[in-house]
Amino acid sequence: MDQVEGRISNGIQGVSKTAERGLITLVRILALPITLPLRVIKVSAPPAFHIAILLSLLPILGIFSISAGVLVARWLPTGWAEPMFLQYGQGSTPYAYTVVRNLNAGQPYDVTVQLVLPTSTSNYDIGNFMTSLTLYTLNNKTLATSQRPALLVPYSSPLRLFTPSVTTVIIPLLDAFTLSHSTIRAKLEVGRPDSWRALGEGEGRELAVAEAYIRGSVRASGLTGILAISPLATSIFTGVSFFITSTSLALVLYLVFSPTFRLSSPLDQQATANSATAVSPPDLKGGSLKPTKQGARRRSEEVEAVGRKHLGVFFYPCTAKLTVE
Repeated sequence: MDQVEGRISNGIQGVSKTAERGLITLVRILALPITLPLRVIKVSAPPAFHIAILLSLLPILGIFSISAGVLVARWLPTGWAEPMFLQYGQGSTPYAYTVVRNLNAGQPYDVTVQLVLPTSTSNYDIGNFMTSLTLYTLNNKTLATSQRPALLVPYSSPLRLFTPSVTTVIIPLLDAFTLSHSTIRAKLEVGRPDSWRALGEGEGRELAVAEAYIRGSVRASGLTGILAISPLATSIFTGVSFFITSTSLALVLYLVFSPTFRLSSPLDQQATANSATAVSPPDLKGGSLKPTKQGARRRSEEVEAVGRKHLGVFFYPCTAKLTVE
């Protein structure tokens, strides 16, 4: 039993190591556009050079961040509104047709009609009137029909010094209606189709309408509906999050996969120069002294080890000089 567990454990460790090596190799390949030119041209630059490279990436990351915010804003469902131009004298009630485009098929909408009505005596005297809405496909197939009564109520508040010339009436017609087409036709009828007649001269009465709109507001459902409550805020949050994440990732990848950095302070350079003058024992045959670089290499390795110990793996390169070997 112990042998089986040991084999399973060794197999899992082998698979994890293989996956780790594969991931590291993939990241190195993706980082080649940055690391390969530096290794090929064999440059040795101060820290300001690397800061300039990172700063040059910021405009590119900013463009991608703005693009991400715009794409999210376009992907989110938004409300819509279409003006309705009522036709008078051509039917029993005023009516209008319109075409609504760029809808999100499958998204629930609350459909309402907004009427801007003059606060005239004739509109008050007409009493209850009907508002009828019919939605069609482009092939004249009926999708939904709704009729609701409405009433224009006079202002009665004593605090108002004057009565406004127009008032707005919003009539809900369809609740959480899911559209199956991205483009539809709509027909709106407003008034009394029974040809209601007033007292006095007995002329037919029609509702006077200054403006009419058909509106669809997004019914919040799931994560998409929550994000669609404020598309602008969602777009800004997406762009800022993308910029912070991409900038942090670019910084980490640059510090990890860039060529080796080494400290180059004046004291370290003096110590390295002193070590480089160390000589080996005299050659008995030639009677000459041969300088060696072993001391300089050892000193360089000690300086690098101390820097990485005290400054960390990622922050140590930022205070060092680049030397490609």
